[in-house]
Amino acid sequence: MMSRFIALEGADGCGKSTQVERLADWLRSAGEEVITVREPGSTSLGERVRDILLDGDEPLCAEAEALLFLSSRAQLLDEVIEPALEAGQWVIADRFHLSTVVYQGLAGELGEARAAQLCQVVLGDRRPSLNIVLEIHVEQLSQRLALRSGATDRFESRPGLAQRTVAAFEKVVGIEGDRVVRIDGRLDANQVEARIRQEVADVLR
Repeated sequence: MMSRFIALEGADGCGKSTQVERLADWLRSAGEEVITVREPGSTSLGERVRDILLDGDEPLCAEAEALLFLSSRAQLLDEVIEPALEAGQWVIADRFHLSTVVYQGLAGELGEARAAQLCQVVLGDRRPSLNIVLEIHVEQLSQRLALRSGATDRFESRPGLAQRTVAAFEKVVGIEGDRVVRIDGRLDANQVEARIRQEVADVLR
């Protein structure tokens, strides 16, 4: 695993993007250098892959979808994450490989074992030292998503996906050796932030 590399995970709308920025600000206030990245994205290739993945009009089989995520992730590791870690910086990711195991595996068509296998082949040990999953009930998630405006993407338009991903994040274990911590995302944002800080403090020790 890669120390100083943390991923926040959870169903779309669970509040992880807010917590990524809060965690980064907290670490910076402690004198640490921090970068944040999003998945897929944060590189030129990653942003182009993101456009393809979110375009619901572009047909993709389940394995091609997973491999596109992984190609973006491999580029992100090589171009951004590994150089930052080598420079002594922290990297906070808005999603990483657990999302592939969930979205394309447990809640998708590949199945958990095949999705995890693909992640293992591409990533090896180049994975976060801590994966924090924000859990949320389907009802609360649906309320949050209903407040969003604009067209739906490939994933938002899939019937029942929100329910499947919520259930999947409750049980996903990732790849052997992954450290996965679950935090109740229904709590107030400040309470969630405090819980995340507690978990990261263990990494800092």
